[in-house]
Amino acid sequence: MSRSPIRFMAFFELWAEHKKWHIPDLHYEIAEWLEEIWENRVDVGEAVLEVFRGASKSTILAIFNAWLLRQNPDWHVLVQSADDGVAKKLTADTKGVIRRHKLCSGMQDNRLWATQQFSVYGNEDYRNASCSAHGIFSNVTSARADLVEFDDVEVPKNCATALRREELRTRMD
Repeated sequence: MSRSPIRFMAFFELWAEHKKWHIPDLHYEIAEWLEEIWENRVDVGEAVLEVFRGASKSTILAIFNAWLLRQNPDWHVLVQSADDGVAKKLTADTKGVIRRHKLCSGMQDNRLWATQQFSVYGNEDYRNASCSAHGIFSNVTSARADLVEFDDVEVPKNCATALRREELRTRMD
């Protein structure tokens, strides 16, 4: 299914309109930053979004993931968080956007539509989900990801000691 391209900011604003959200300036800044690093990427490997707790980073990232998969259904996103449960929240939010965003109609592929991983129509690599969720200390093998997102990986149990911080850095590398 061919889809005409759309800028992330327009996609984001349509979602906010659907949800009847007022978009604060901070959310515009985050969305603009995501779009800018995406458009200007050579290697996005070092992009870090650091914002205070409760700023809706994960919500905006879920909308971004849905937009990425709409732009290119062959894209593969690996979400890693403090644990599997936290990671699954982001994939669940992404699936919610895909299910309900008017520009994502027809993307849901029910052949693989689980909480921990899902695929969208157009993903030609059936062995690898469009989006997968795993805790940072989970064993992730055979995962072909075009983008790895670390969302809420740094929690007290993962970084309370120098040894745990080193283990976390190693896993993220």
